[in-house]
Amino acid sequence: MTGPPPGSGPVRPPRLEEVGEAASAWITLLTTEHYNLQTQRAATIGEVNGRASVFLGAVSAGLISLGFYGHAGRSAGTTAFYALVLSSLAFLGVVTFLRCLEISIDDRQFTLRITNLRALYAQLVPELSYTLLDSAGAEQAVVMLTPRRQPFQRMLSVAGSIGVIASVLIGADAGVLAFGLGAPPAAALPIGAAAGLAALYASVRFQSARWRGSYSSEPTRGNVQGFSSGSGD
Repeated sequence: MTGPPPGSGPVRPPRLEEVGEAASAWITLLTTEHYNLQTQRAATIGEVNGRASVFLGAVSAGLISLGFYGHAGRSAGTTAFYALVLSSLAFLGVVTFLRCLEISIDDRQFTLRITNLRALYAQLVPELSYTLLDSAGAEQAVVMLTPRRQPFQRMLSVAGSIGVIASVLIGADAGVLAFGLGAPPAAALPIGAAAGLAALYASVRFQSARWRGSYSSEPTRGNVQGFSSGSGD
């Protein structure tokens, strides 16, 4: 099969009715791929919810145990117990944050691939283009924050929320260790706050860097905005 002659203009994508006997194979291939992507999205969402639930449950149990042990006084045993609990929770928070961030990026990749399939549906069957446009919508329509506050948009995600909680745990752990090593409360509190803010800053920077890296490798989007102009002739 040879390509179009030079200067003949852009090639119009084939319509489903024009592919003849291959139409059923095309439909099977596209619907199977769409189903697999939807299944992968459901699996990622389920894993994120499960990991977040495990982490928040562990934090709740750890804080309850610290509350029962809260009146033990200032001693090496108390400091060791507090540090052990908070360090374990901080570690669990860090690994949960990393995995939830990875899953969020994977979920975006699956979403973009599904969008590309929707674009292909509209190319194969232009009569469906308006229906696909009505359900697609613009990404900016679901943005929760104004453009000035966009850097905080990712804090609304599961990974961003877990990162904030993990940073608080890291700060509390640092403050407890400083207090247990003899620092007065007036010094232990700033040490803990500084450690927590540093951890939060690091998580935000890491999250932004990972998202920027994913944008450079994401699949090409379908030209959804061109559906109406292509089918309205």
